[in-house]
Amino acid sequence: MNKKILGGVSALAVGVVGTGVYLAVPAVASSSPSTTAPAKAAERHPGKRVRAARAARGIHGEATVRTKKGFAQVDWQRGTLTATSGGTLSVRSADGVTWQWKTDGNTKVRKGGAKSTVANLATGDFVVVLGRDASGARTAKRVIVPKKVPARATASPGPSHS
Repeated sequence: MNKKILGGVSALAVGVVGTGVYLAVPAVASSSPSTTAPAKAAERHPGKRVRAARAARGIHGEATVRTKKGFAQVDWQRGTLTATSGGTLSVRSADGVTWQWKTDGNTKVRKGGAKSTVANLATGDFVVVLGRDASGARTAKRVIVPKKVPARATASPGPSHS
């Protein structure tokens, strides 16, 4: 009985995190910042801003999201770009977890709110990486270098948990 309850609670927690990521990703990836759009959205949906803020606390994870073609498994990570080498990005999160992300011609990069390229990414950049895990290799679909870096994002990490 306890295993069933624990499984249900775990599934609920994963669903909540996935929903938060699903709601936060369009806000992070938006290319046209507007001061009136968020205010109007907050008036129509007062809890949405709070949910997005809570989801923004996450630093890495996996979630199942609904797409136009069905469901998809999405990986995401926020952290510091520690290395770029031969189409591979190494990103270290605040908790010390380091993931490698492969890039290809389909990887879209936004740096400081403008379109950019993987070649323009620099070691030490704070990045948000979104992609998929295909047979053990994470492939970056989007890499975002925000204009403003959250204060806690640059806190020194604890021990590595690769």
